[in-house]
Amino acid sequence: MIKGEKHIDAFQLLTKVREGNEKAFETLFDIYKDKVYAFSYKILKSKDLADDVAIEVFTKIWKNRASIQPGLAFQAYLFRITKNHIINFLNKASLDAKVQEQLITSVNHHRSSTEEEIIYKDYLTLAEQAISQMPKQRRQVFRLKNEQGMSYEQIALHLGVSKNTVKSHLTAATAHLRNVFTMYPDKTAILVLLLSSSLKF
Repeated sequence: MIKGEKHIDAFQLLTKVREGNEKAFETLFDIYKDKVYAFSYKILKSKDLADDVAIEVFTKIWKNRASIQPGLAFQAYLFRITKNHIINFLNKASLDAKVQEQLITSVNHHRSSTEEEIIYKDYLTLAEQAISQMPKQRRQVFRLKNEQGMSYEQIALHLGVSKNTVKSHLTAATAHLRNVFTMYPDKTAILVLLLSSSLKF
């Protein structure tokens, strides 16, 4: 039986979800959505981001419903998916200045230790150093796109270059940042583990 839902058989419910039963999936969502949201919020400290994670997690579960194993503990499976999704989100945040700013702003209001503050500052410093290593025009293109939200056309007009040049710079900038962060694969993982080591659904 699913905890808190005495009249629902977990095996039968998960079996129906795996078979594509939308009503069963809605029931599953209703049972676990708050747990996913609460866990995400404890790490991201943002209601909007936690909502996004919850929606994306359940979207992934539905798309990959054929891989659900009704006989295994679904909550552990859900916890693992959620945690991995948050780690991936934080990795992507390093390449998106707006998301990064939103994340850090949210956490600034909820910090509880000097250790967390040091890690976040280290994370931001690494990202800023990576951006500063780019050639001047590439750095300009990246900041205009990610910090000011300009379109390719607007950036091209602003800098007096072609749209293809803008695309090339953004592609190269993204590749550069990915290369930098792959050299520090523990940065995001340590951050998540620090904040979530004592957290469970």
